[in-house]
Amino acid sequence: MRILLSEHAGFCFGVRRAVDLLEKEIRRGEKRICTLGHIIHNEDFNEALERRGVVNIGEEALDTLSPEDDLVFIRTHGVPVRLTEKLENSGVPYVDATCPFVKKIHSIVMAEEEKALSGNEKIAFILLGDPAHPEVLGIVSMARHFPVTVVRGPEDLEAYEKTADRSVRHVFLSQTTHSLAAWEACEESAKRCFPKATFYDTICSVTGIRQREAREIAEQADLMVVVGGMSSSNTKKLVSVAEAFCPTVHIRKAADLPQNLLRKEMTVGVTAGASTPDSIIKEVMDTMAENNQEMSFEEMLNESFRTIRTGEEVTGTVTSVFANEIHVDLGIKHTGILPASEIADSEQDLAENFHVGDEITVLVQKFNDAEGTVQVSKKRVDSRANWSKVTEAYESGAVLTGKVTAVIKGGILATEENQTYFIPASLTGVPKGGSLDPLMGTEVSFKVIEVDPARKRAVASIREVLKEQRKEAEDKFWANVAVDQVYTGKVKSITSYGAFVDLGGVDGMVHITELSWKKLKSPAEVVKVGDEITVYVKGIDPETRKISLGYKTEATNPWNLIRDQYKPGDVATVKIVGLTSFGAFAELIPGIDGLIHISQLSNHKVATPADVVKVGDEVQVEVVDINYETHRVSLSMRALMEDAEEEEETPVEETAEEAPAEEAPAEEAPAEETPAEEAPAEEAPAAEETATEE
Repeated sequence: MRILLSEHAGFCFGVRRAVDLLEKEIRRGEKRICTLGHIIHNEDFNEALERRGVVNIGEEALDTLSPEDDLVFIRTHGVPVRLTEKLENSGVPYVDATCPFVKKIHSIVMAEEEKALSGNEKIAFILLGDPAHPEVLGIVSMARHFPVTVVRGPEDLEAYEKTADRSVRHVFLSQTTHSLAAWEACEESAKRCFPKATFYDTICSVTGIRQREAREIAEQADLMVVVGGMSSSNTKKLVSVAEAFCPTVHIRKAADLPQNLLRKEMTVGVTAGASTPDSIIKEVMDTMAENNQEMSFEEMLNESFRTIRTGEEVTGTVTSVFANEIHVDLGIKHTGILPASEIADSEQDLAENFHVGDEITVLVQKFNDAEGTVQVSKKRVDSRANWSKVTEAYESGAVLTGKVTAVIKGGILATEENQTYFIPASLTGVPKGGSLDPLMGTEVSFKVIEVDPARKRAVASIREVLKEQRKEAEDKFWANVAVDQVYTGKVKSITSYGAFVDLGGVDGMVHITELSWKKLKSPAEVVKVGDEITVYVKGIDPETRKISLGYKTEATNPWNLIRDQYKPGDVATVKIVGLTSFGAFAELIPGIDGLIHISQLSNHKVATPADVVKVGDEVQVEVVDINYETHRVSLSMRALMEDAEEEEETPVEETAEEAPAEEAPAEEAPAEETPAEEAPAEEAPAAEETATEE
């Protein structure tokens, strides 16, 4: 029987973390441990915990716990936020063992809500998953201001799309253990229906890898065995993936193995869910191995005559691991000896990287019949495999990823799986004359563009990958871009007339008039190269592939802000920003300047505004008028002076007699209104400049 075991079978990172935290508290033994829901979805594991005194409780039991005697564990799937708040208010200590990947989704939901609320935006969440699953219930509870719709797959999404409100921005997420194929299908459909949607691929990376491995093994197997809890979501997904390619059985433990289906001539694939302990997987493998040992006399006789030759590649099983060598069973009477020096990475810890029972492929080098041993090499096998991979990558144009290990004259060296590639400086993506030193130690993606089999030399290019990535990003952008769509980009360059922003492979321009509500002399007054800014699409030209962007919004429009700050009759401290023959301009709020007419600068006649104020002075004024239609503000210093004089004058008779004289300047106002009417002419050049620039 040939047995194929998935490399990533068993506990995932999140489950391993939770179990380790729980085990630590059990060994400490200071308090009774209660799990708020089963810590993981594995019946055998949970039963073992109960035997060790761990109690599984529900929400109703929280009120009965004691802060002095009890410790609560929150399960890996997480819990609704109300339960966490209830725990915090009760004072009962707890350990949050929620999987970090699940916590990440919680953070995304909260961040999206905060962003929408601050931007006065309406959003709706679409969560791909099982509506009754604990993880999904916890995620849904994180959304406190906007609706969450849970869909199981493309069919549910299609039904939702028929009645969906397309005026809101949709945010798509997924349960960490959901089907990768279902997510990809939903994403494709949603992008057509909701062009403004935001997508977060929150399926755990290990979940995706595990599902791909299950498919690859099932394609080779006669029977697939999936080990895991019957209520485990990710285990059920593995069953669903595998049974599309071969007969599949779902078992909890070795005792459930269908012996009537196992035959020694078949290939059996084995994988396990993320909540399946290693001990259960080992028990299943040992049981299958025992059945596999039953061989006929003829089969054993043929096996005993097996021979291998020098230079042959052989796959054997590790039987012993020592500090400086490994012993390998090659299926012959000679024991394979693999010295540490014959391992590609000879610096690695043998005991840490190799284990008894591991399969290993080696190259036969030298027999010692006297001692019954044969020296073997893994380095030669790896070298052959690596060079084979190099030539395959060269022929197929595949993208490889390696680490920069050296900066040399004319370029850099990148290493990928013990194979070194030379990348000329001109193909690194670094501008001509730029330093290559920052690349040292970084991970880079590249393509093989030249090979020399005789010298085992390969030349690669990072620039080719960057070029393809940019083209791919550009095509994807143009397939989805729409007017009013919001992007976060990085300021790439600044000119006298605007700023160019990298939106992720595509550049758009924010005209200087779109950067601020006030007149700017240079875009550098608002942004600088390298800034990350949020912009929206004002216009697109698919033919020329040009995009015009907007940065200022109605939320920052000073004419909207001033409504809540000032009204006629209010007193304000303002800064003089300009002088003309007919008065002075003062900044009331950033972006809005008001005119203090020459007749309103003082309570006596003024020859020129410069006699009273200068640029930079801060003065107090009364807001006389705010015209929202013409965007003009009238201010007065004189009004405050008259008020002050009236308060100082005590004789009622004098006040009455002098009143007409004091009002004389006001009577002259109509004659002096001519300069005020000239104000638009003074402002006209700015408007013309804006129109010209646009």
